[in-house]
Amino acid sequence: MEQKRTVVIVVTLDTKGPAAQFLRDKIAAWGLDTILIDPGILGAPAFPANITRWQIAETAGTSLEALIASGDKQACIASQTEGLCRVVSGLYDEGRLDGIISLGGALGTAIGTAAMRVLPVGVPKLMLSSIATGSSQFKPYISTKDICIMHSVTDIMDVNAISQPILSNAANGISGMVIKSSALAQEPATTIGITQSVMTTPCVMRIKRLLGQQGYQIAPFLTGRSGGLAMEELILSQRLTGVIDLSVHEIIDYLFGGTAGAADRLESLSRCSIPAVVSVGDMDYLQFDTLEKTPPGYHDRPHIVHDEQMTVVQPTATEMEAVARYLAEKLNLALGPTIVVVPSVGFSDVNHPGSTLWFPEGNRAVIRVLEGSLHPEVPL
Repeated sequence: MEQKRTVVIVVTLDTKGPAAQFLRDKIAAWGLDTILIDPGILGAPAFPANITRWQIAETAGTSLEALIASGDKQACIASQTEGLCRVVSGLYDEGRLDGIISLGGALGTAIGTAAMRVLPVGVPKLMLSSIATGSSQFKPYISTKDICIMHSVTDIMDVNAISQPILSNAANGISGMVIKSSALAQEPATTIGITQSVMTTPCVMRIKRLLGQQGYQIAPFLTGRSGGLAMEELILSQRLTGVIDLSVHEIIDYLFGGTAGAADRLESLSRCSIPAVVSVGDMDYLQFDTLEKTPPGYHDRPHIVHDEQMTVVQPTATEMEAVARYLAEKLNLALGPTIVVVPSVGFSDVNHPGSTLWFPEGNRAVIRVLEGSLHPEVPL
């Protein structure tokens, strides 16, 4: 007989008790087990949780009484979040977590999604949040994980004519995901991660077609803020067996203040032995929301406005050289077989003869740096 699946529910029971009870009953009606976790601090819980706030504090190496006595709100939140993440991770390792749902406002969303981010990609995750609107930035909450954010419309305090159907939809959503999901499948040994952007999609499509003919599966990751880092997390989790890091735009934005930057790119290659082909796609422009929002000194550079939320600006040769040095430093530490492939005419769709951002001097500068900096074991 197949073991019943379990949904973990993370809710602070001092303010959201009725909603938590309603959610738990709805999920249980689907034939699923539930584990209700209360990571709250102040206020009396409306009813006992399966894992209490006192247990959460103990898991973090302290006590709830000590946290309250400290009077340090931020330290209390950080400690309870740490304890919650440890508990959730432990439940998953024990096979007692098949999906997770949380309810909350700003603080509840931060705590609930922190627990979701410790789980692997593929585990159902749903955050019902009162701040899930277009005015909020969700990168800190979602990061590189597959978290579903659902807007609660009203504040989540009780069950009323407005909130009841929304809570029902959330319960049905996580229940359906858990019931229909299978255990995380082992990816075929031929799954290759590849980074792409709008500027390099034609190249990615060609690679996908050619490798597909040889039986390889291609998992594409859209670069910009977290796509490249998501791929690197999967490398470290050994869920990819090859990588084509074609689009490394996150590096130049990270170094020079663009909006799509990400720290620690290419770090996984020095921590995991994996075959890697690395290129310089998209390192030949800086990305900003609008020209008006670019830093001082960028306004007079050649640029292209793609839409109302994306303007790309030409970097200097010196800035492109800095990216090339970053690439060389990271790749010289690669543990697996690594090769660097550089196109001879332009590094993206906006950098080719006739384009506004055609920049042969910068392209040649990158090639010179790579030729002089890459270790002989990393062919160029």
